[in-house]
Amino acid sequence: MIKKLHPLRRPVLAVALLMLAGCASMFVSSPRPLYRLMGPSDVPPAGHPVAAQISIGVPYAPAAIDTSRIAMSRSPVSLDYFADGDWTDRAPALVQTALVEAFENSRSVKAVGPDSLDLRADFIVQGDLRHFEAVYDSPAGAPTIWIALAVKLIKVPEQKILAETLITARESAAANTTPQIVVAFDGAMGSVAKQVVAWVLGNPALSSHRR
Repeated sequence: MIKKLHPLRRPVLAVALLMLAGCASMFVSSPRPLYRLMGPSDVPPAGHPVAAQISIGVPYAPAAIDTSRIAMSRSPVSLDYFADGDWTDRAPALVQTALVEAFENSRSVKAVGPDSLDLRADFIVQGDLRHFEAVYDSPAGAPTIWIALAVKLIKVPEQKILAETLITARESAAANTTPQIVVAFDGAMGSVAKQVVAWVLGNPALSSHRR
């Protein structure tokens, strides 16, 4: 026997169907664009090639930066994120990849790779990612990208810190749009990566590994 719905139940059923339709549209909404950073290709080679093997660690980073969201700051004490795009990976992992590519593109070392590889490294490059955000330091206009990476050169197997420094770069975005802001991030990261390569390969500890 087919039961007839009570007249008062029909509006409730209609509301439930509308809610289900709304949930369905949430699941099929378009994902946010993903952006990546590239290691610089124009890395100046070292004066003398190095026969050492170098391992690049994933930089440590505070939780607010250790994310795939693109960070932005409108004051010295605040941090927020862009709503219309994400990184393809966590920011520290992007930095690690860019550094590996920079060393490879310098063609100045025997071998280099991320610390996840089973690499018998002579030296480890480890860092602390202090800043990786788009800074809005004026009431209007495009932001300035700020990347700051504290770098340590560690000798293996002694695990001795041979040297440490702070490397920074700032790059102004050409426009206040996420694609142009990502281009500025790429430029700033390229500058940081080239500085890291020059600093590491110029360290006297690597002199015994010159070819």
